Amino acid sequence: MEHKKHIVSLVKLVCMLCAVDFVTSSRVTTLQDMSSLKRLSFQEEYHVGGVDVCADIIGPEWKITKQEKVDYLCPELLVWVPKTGFTELVKVNQKSQLEGGFSIAIFCYVLHVLPFNIQPIFKPFVNAKGESNGTYDDLLKQIRNQPSESCQAVVGDVTVRASRTPFYDFTIPYQGAELYMLVRATHEWNQTLWTFLKPFTWRLWIVIVGAGIYIGFAVAFLEYRVGNPKFKVPVHQKVVMIIWFPISTFFFYEGKILNKNSKVVLITWLSMIFIIVQIFTATLSSWLTIDQLRPKLPSSFENVGYQYGGYVDNYITQNYNCSGKHLMALKSIEEYKNALSNGSISAIFDELPYIDLFLAKYSSDYMKVGPLNQQSGHAFAFPHDSPLVNYFTRAVVNVTESEIMMKMKEKYFRFDVPNGSQSNQALPQSLDIHSFIGLFIFTGILTIVAIILSESSIMSTSTKNKILPIST
Repeated sequence: MEHKKHIVSLVKLVCMLCAVDFVTSSRVTTLQDMSSLKRLSFQEEYHVGGVDVCADIIGPEWKITKQEKVDYLCPELLVWVPKTGFTELVKVNQKSQLEGGFSIAIFCYVLHVLPFNIQPIFKPFVNAKGESNGTYDDLLKQIRNQPSESCQAVVGDVTVRASRTPFYDFTIPYQGAELYMLVRATHEWNQTLWTFLKPFTWRLWIVIVGAGIYIGFAVAFLEYRVGNPKFKVPVHQKVVMIIWFPISTFFFYEGKILNKNSKVVLITWLSMIFIIVQIFTATLSSWLTIDQLRPKLPSSFENVGYQYGGYVDNYITQNYNCSGKHLMALKSIEEYKNALSNGSISAIFDELPYIDLFLAKYSSDYMKVGPLNQQSGHAFAFPHDSPLVNYFTRAVVNVTESEIMMKMKEKYFRFDVPNGSQSNQALPQSLDIHSFIGLFIFTGILTIVAIILSESSIMSTSTKNKILPIST
């Protein structure tokens, strides 16, 4: 009897285990079916294709399956992207299909470093004609009233603004977006009445004049000591001779100098002047040929341009006493170039990434002025209180601090980072005393030695010529 009871209990336990396993299997199957239905609903409702842009950007590593799984997060994410004229950031082709761009590449790498798998489904924000379907605020409205658990996001060159934060959650910015002004540049030759003095600083000029007076005094003293009649003149003439003599030595004759030590001093002085003149000539030629770009600032901000779809038009009207009636919305680098070239506008207000892209192509005739206003930067947007934001923010930090960021900038922007702006030839540097300090010290010491040797020679000669009395 006891044995039969144990068998009945064992059968009941097996039946219960089978029932639990059946329920679990049914739940997993249901979740998989729901995921498949969710994917089908995304693709059918928004008419998106099956092109895996991230796989093209990252390569085979994109397909790696990650271990961590979070049930309440999205296995798939509907990603809204803008259509912009700056295809370096977001490129949508004529068939309204996303092809890539810098912002998209950064987002794909952010997905790649997440601890769990999310498959993005990109949806360009375009109308039936394949054109942009509105402004960036219109784009963000696609996720504005979505529940926090909604698997949707906005990715692209979207700027974090204080007016947007109450309705959307943003990751930290993946690139800066300070506001600048783009203007035509004028070429200026940096020449004035006193340009010929600029190769040397005023301190160096004073030292050169002082060295000339020092040499003149030394030569006058040496010649006076040997009785040169040219130097036996009144005091005021001696002063003029001391000042003028270092210059007149360029044309002196051998017969005018009687003291051999004076000749040594003069040869040293002429050698020093020759070196200084050669350096002066080379530096002066740099100053005379320097070409400086100067921004041609507008006198009025009524006729200026801005990028279509952004917030900059409001910034201009609020901060530059502008009515806004003649502002021009532009969509691409070519439109920027044409509008500035034909005089339709006098300046363009835009964020730094777009300005640098323009200057990378047309740096010789245009300049940027700014920053005019500090913006948070470009970031990825999610519905308010989305649980995905914290995960994506940490992933953005990992990507921006890695070498991936620099490689993507070099790939899509095609200019060396961070020097994406135009180069402006710097003014030559004026030479200072330290450039010739060794030459001055050498000349000064040699002059002192020459005076000492001259005095020694005069004293020796005087001693030999002295007649001693003859004792008887």
